[in-house]
Amino acid sequence: MRTLVALELRTLLRDPRTVLMSVVLPVVLIPALLLIGSQIEDRRAERAEQRTFQLALVGEESQFAAELVESLRDVRAVEDGPGFRLVEIGNPREALDAGSIDLYLEAFSTEEWRELVEAEGIEGDAISPDLDGIRVLRISYHSTRTASREGAERLSESLLDRHRTRRDSILVQAGFAVPSYQVAVVEGVDVASERQVQGARLGRYLTLILLGLMVLGGSVVATDTLAGEKERGTLATLLTSAVSRTEIVAGKLLAVMGVALAIALVQLVNLWVFLGTGLIDPLQGFAVDVSPGLVAALLLLYLPVVALVAGVLLVTSAHANSYKEAQLYLMPVLLVLVTPAMAPLMPGLSLQSAAVLIPIANLSLGVRDLLAGNLQLAWLAAAWLVTAGAAAWVTTRSVQALHDEGLVTGDTSREDSLEGPELFPKRILRWILVLWAIKLLLELNLRFEDIRMGILLGVGLVFLAFPLLMIRRFRLDPVEALALRFPRPGVWAGVALGAPAGLVAAGTVLHLMDFVVPVPTEALESFGQALVPDEVPVWHLVLLFAIVPGITEELTFRGVLLHGLRRRFGGVALALVVGMIFGLFHYELFRIPVTTFLGVILTAVALLTGSILPAIAWHTLHNGLAAYLATSGIEFGGEEWLWGAGSFLILALALWIIWVCRTPYPGVGEGSEG
Repeated sequence: MRTLVALELRTLLRDPRTVLMSVVLPVVLIPALLLIGSQIEDRRAERAEQRTFQLALVGEESQFAAELVESLRDVRAVEDGPGFRLVEIGNPREALDAGSIDLYLEAFSTEEWRELVEAEGIEGDAISPDLDGIRVLRISYHSTRTASREGAERLSESLLDRHRTRRDSILVQAGFAVPSYQVAVVEGVDVASERQVQGARLGRYLTLILLGLMVLGGSVVATDTLAGEKERGTLATLLTSAVSRTEIVAGKLLAVMGVALAIALVQLVNLWVFLGTGLIDPLQGFAVDVSPGLVAALLLLYLPVVALVAGVLLVTSAHANSYKEAQLYLMPVLLVLVTPAMAPLMPGLSLQSAAVLIPIANLSLGVRDLLAGNLQLAWLAAAWLVTAGAAAWVTTRSVQALHDEGLVTGDTSREDSLEGPELFPKRILRWILVLWAIKLLLELNLRFEDIRMGILLGVGLVFLAFPLLMIRRFRLDPVEALALRFPRPGVWAGVALGAPAGLVAAGTVLHLMDFVVPVPTEALESFGQALVPDEVPVWHLVLLFAIVPGITEELTFRGVLLHGLRRRFGGVALALVVGMIFGLFHYELFRIPVTTFLGVILTAVALLTGSILPAIAWHTLHNGLAAYLATSGIEFGGEEWLWGAGSFLILALALWIIWVCRTPYPGVGEGSEG
């Protein structure tokens, strides 16, 4: 094994591309990020001090607004406040949309404002008759542009400050004494030290950065050591030597682990050199006291992550038959491994919860707490053991999997003899992984102001195109692949009874999860507002939040995915696997348990009825009821345990009705072991 590891590392050093990805990039990345970040922060602060916002004035009372803005210029000379340059524009709205101006200020008289409120239906902004004669100012800005958003905030603050100053001067001129004291002095004190605050900031991103580098650098070695050797034909020669199969696999695994460990060590030493020794000026948010002891503790914490990454990369390379195919798998694998490392970015999520049972996510949270000075040794040890256990399991599975002659030698003669429907069950999980990566990339990179467009693209188009692509690519029978069969009539009674009960039960599951993985109230509120936006017609809600996902998601998950996996698992395992995959496609952490629960139920319904139609109906009713409750403000009492217990009883009754009227899904478990 020592000879094999040495051979792999020498081969690594001979390839300039591999050296660049595995050695040079990890060495220079952290310093580059710190130096570039420091420069960007300095320039941002300098621009913020010198920025002058382009401002247009609108309305018959614009002269009043101009006087106010001029007074702000006088204030700026003394207090270094924001600068605004007045611009004359014919159509300020078009200019704002085009970026010619940063914002515009409209000034209205009382009568004009009342007319505008009535015409535009502005709620809550009516002016009392007692306030006749005042002027109303409205700032219009573009929230997607930083300059526009910051200009609006500064203008609003400056106008309010100016308003208070003028109000006090008017009171003094009228003979009223303006109090020079406060009723009570309120002072906020942050008990966290600067090191703790900045350590927590660094801890949110450190695992994410290291994991990404370990995957990119380790994948170069893993891809070449198996997929590359299979493509060149040199692996078959190695297998004919006196070295055992286990030693070959272990040697290659140690080589990948060595590269990943070296990458982690280099980055942690970089942190000590550039932050601990003061080689560069402290960067805001990263001025952490990094000592050699802290570097050693972090390296110890990351050892299970190194082993886990190496095992996953080696198995991925083993399943590829060429270097190019292995590279194709890299992006989905990267996203799968990086996603749990984002746990520290979720507000309210702590290590002292069920998150301690999630590999990588638990150590990410532990590293954040460690850098913030909040050391919970027992929880940190538990997190280390959980991730180490996952790494040991993956490593064992990789060694076992690589004993498969077809995987190690790249002999795909058996699969090459398969085609169409026979090949589909062997490839469906790969395609689902690619779909998951595409869906995640769309979610992260495409942001629509109107959520309806996002649903049409990310749910309607993606989940409709995928089953159609599978049917065409593998020449599947649409009726069989999508389970387009009519169930027995009694099934619909179970669906009508089970959908509302399942909705309440899902709410109960969410509240139960709150005890182990606390969900921030802000996250739930923002998700609810984004999911059911205001001023959206009811029929849009029904179409986009109920019918579209009810059809397209079922075609993908209870359609082609269930069809492709039906022979691999028994009924219970199949429901759990498909349900879990369905849950993982809903990326918010607090949604995964609930959507997995729903996915298991829908899969069970499809398995009992042998048809996708009841699952489509159930899914559509579930989403439609959820949207109705959200828009009407009705709370179904998911947090009340009597409601929850009753919903599970009714759900059980509904599934029993479906069981009585069952027509089992054909072919389930025929290819599973046992």
